[in-house]
Amino acid sequence: MLIKNNSKNLKFNSNLNINYSINDFFSLDMFNPINQKNYFDMYKFDLFKKKKFRTHVFGMGGSSLSSKLLAQFLDPSILGKKLFIYDNPSPLTINNVLLDKSLSKNDKFIFISKSGNTIETKYFLHLVIKILNQKKVSNMFKDFIFITEDKESYMKNFAQKNEILTFDHDPNIGGRFSIFSITALLPLISAGFSLTLILNSFKKAKKLFLKNHIKLSENTSCSIAYEKKYNLNILVGLSYHDKINVLNEWYRQIFAESLGKNKKAINYISSYGSIDQHSQFQLYIDGPYDKHFNFFKIKNKNKSIISNASLTKGYNLMSTLEDGAIKTLQQKKFLVTQISIDDDFNSYCYLLFYLIFDIYLRSKYENINFLDQPAVEILKKNTKA
Repeated sequence: MLIKNNSKNLKFNSNLNINYSINDFFSLDMFNPINQKNYFDMYKFDLFKKKKFRTHVFGMGGSSLSSKLLAQFLDPSILGKKLFIYDNPSPLTINNVLLDKSLSKNDKFIFISKSGNTIETKYFLHLVIKILNQKKVSNMFKDFIFITEDKESYMKNFAQKNEILTFDHDPNIGGRFSIFSITALLPLISAGFSLTLILNSFKKAKKLFLKNHIKLSENTSCSIAYEKKYNLNILVGLSYHDKINVLNEWYRQIFAESLGKNKKAINYISSYGSIDQHSQFQLYIDGPYDKHFNFFKIKNKNKSIISNASLTKGYNLMSTLEDGAIKTLQQKKFLVTQISIDDDFNSYCYLLFYLIFDIYLRSKYENINFLDQPAVEILKKNTKA
């Protein structure tokens, strides 16, 4: 992974130091699935040993984003074909997919809610039951799987009553940081990915991160120092490569829910570069000087566009658009950070560690608890059904 910015061209030198402990960072509960050798032994995966299922995942926020961002990089072609992610409680999409497909014992329906009482997941559950009844699917509950905490809740009671296979959500791991846990990985296992290979990539990324965390911390420190000096209150994350677009959405969630806890909080905007060059860049370029731009990049062997053949080859056009955006923003004296990874899963996992680490350092600087979400809890209480 290569991280660089144009701070020197802006004649800016950071002298900001953030005190942290890398051991404390990796002692956070979210890393238990990686740190503990036999962590996944508590789960029984016999059902998935010799078979791949067409998998439908129903959950909100990190309960579905984590699976989606891993699958999008590992094999984007399965999304919407073999792996379906439902993260918006609207009947239109679910009806369009499920009513239009021939369902069989090869379909698995995974419902995820840490608390077991999430109203959106309850909605998903009963809408799917309604649809499967319309399709005259018998004994449907044998194809349902729940992921929820092992405690009294709506989902736990429903699962016990209907003999639904249930995997326990780790009570110590919050939804948005469940990327390394059963919450993110069970849908991938169901769709045919190897748990062992994924965990090996996580562990390799952690090992590399331990070697390089000091240098990586300097990148975050520079960003914070620049944002504070010039009173920047917006961080725009841009992705042009469709294998990392969901990663940008995921970072938006962990950034907002982890750091949005005081009046000094920075707003995070996830921007899909090729689309937003035609809708948002006028504002980005000539609008208020209140933004820091992050570009998430995958290294590609690009060639100049000199013909229609080169125009349509690989990611030549996307890279050309990306380079033009970076050049323009730098000419306008914006701070532009480029985070580039190789097109392999180990590098991708390394980037995941860095983005969580970035949140951790920012919370250290602001002296806030990045693991709680008090405003979200109030919102849940005010949403009654």
